[in-house]
Amino acid sequence: MLLQLFPHSVYAEDQPSAHSILTIHCLHRGYTVGAIVGLFIPFARAALATALRRPALITPLPWPTRLLSSAAIGSLGGTAFLACGLTSRMWAREEIEWQDRSWRILANKGQNREDDWSLGGILLGAVGMGLAARRGGGIAARIPRWRTTAGGAAVGSVLGTVGHVLTSSKSVEEVEHKMAAGEGPLAPKERS
Repeated sequence: MLLQLFPHSVYAEDQPSAHSILTIHCLHRGYTVGAIVGLFIPFARAALATALRRPALITPLPWPTRLLSSAAIGSLGGTAFLACGLTSRMWAREEIEWQDRSWRILANKGQNREDDWSLGGILLGAVGMGLAARRGGGIAARIPRWRTTAGGAAVGSVLGTVGHVLTSSKSVEEVEHKMAAGEGPLAPKERS
C-alpha cells in the first residue's frame, strides 16, 4: 500500500513524506491490533460472567454480532492508542529519524505485502458487511449500520493479516540468516 502511494528513495536521508509514511503505517497497525484485541473481548466477558456467576455481564446478542461490534470498537481504540504512541515516541525527533524509520518500512517487502493483504481484507470486509447491513437481517440486524460496516472492515483486516501469514513463503530462520549475512531488505547499500 505505502509503496504505491509514496516513492522509495535510494538513501534514508533522501526519503520524502517521512511523517506521512510513518503515521499511516502506525495507524494501520493500530487498527489491526485493536481489532484483534476487540475480537477477544466478548470471550473475556463471557469467561468473567461465568466465573463471577453474573450472567448480566454477557450482552444478549448473538456471538457473530458481538464479535463484529467488539472488533469495530477495538479497531477504533487501537488506532487512537497508536496515534498517541506515535506522538509520544516521535515527539521532538529529528527529521532524519522520521526518514530512517519510513525508509525502513518501505524497504521491508514483507511489511508491504502484509499491508496489501490487510488493506484488501479491510475493503472486502467493509463492502461485504456494508451490503449486509443495507439489506438488514442476520448479523446486521441488532447493531447500527456503521458498526456493522466498521466491524466487517476490522475483521477483514485481521483475516487479511492471517492470510498474509499463512501464504508467506519465507520462514523466520531464512530471513534471520539473510539479515545476519547482510543480504536482507534492510541491508546497508553501497554509496557510489
